[in-house]
Amino acid sequence: MPPPISVRTFDLREETPLMAYRLLTSAVVPRPIAFVSTISKDGVPNLAPFSFFMVGGANPPSLMVAPTLNGRQEEKDSLRNIRDTGEFVVNTVHRAMANGMNEASAALPSDQSEWPRTGFTPIPSSVVKPPRVAESLIQLECRLFQVVNHGEGPIAARYVLGEVVLMHVDESQWDGEKIRPVELISRLGGADYLDLADGSHFELERPSA
Repeated sequence: MPPPISVRTFDLREETPLMAYRLLTSAVVPRPIAFVSTISKDGVPNLAPFSFFMVGGANPPSLMVAPTLNGRQEEKDSLRNIRDTGEFVVNTVHRAMANGMNEASAALPSDQSEWPRTGFTPIPSSVVKPPRVAESLIQLECRLFQVVNHGEGPIAARYVLGEVVLMHVDESQWDGEKIRPVELISRLGGADYLDLADGSHFELERPSA
């Protein structure tokens, strides 16, 4: 007989959204980071990280990023820009980019760009208007396919389904046959991150505006 297992069960239908968020983001790990660049309809560049991010299918090539509603139950700038323009770029993040990426998570007014506080270099994309992050090792130019709304209130999901139309890969990440993104970092629960290059754990507290 196997030894008895002690299990703690959480009924997420009864938990607060914040508690459900903490439980899920601590359980579903590690998560890749989508460093998303967009441009507003008024021409303001935006740059923000999201760890609710996953590849979709390959026919056509697609991915999903989920910018949840903020604490005021409003859509984040990235999502609004994607709805308005239908374009965005997903940039990957490695350890040398960690602090700048974290700076972009500050809640700034919609008319202010996060780019200056990150220190990153915007470079032109080939087929979409939002710029790429020059320091990123892999950059995915995307066009919006659909936004799926799921739920209301703080941390409610907004799933952005995008078609990847162009992919830029640093030569250091290409072995001649496939991509080997060993230098990327991923998100764990809370302020915790994992560096895939050496398996080390580090923390980044979200900055204030």
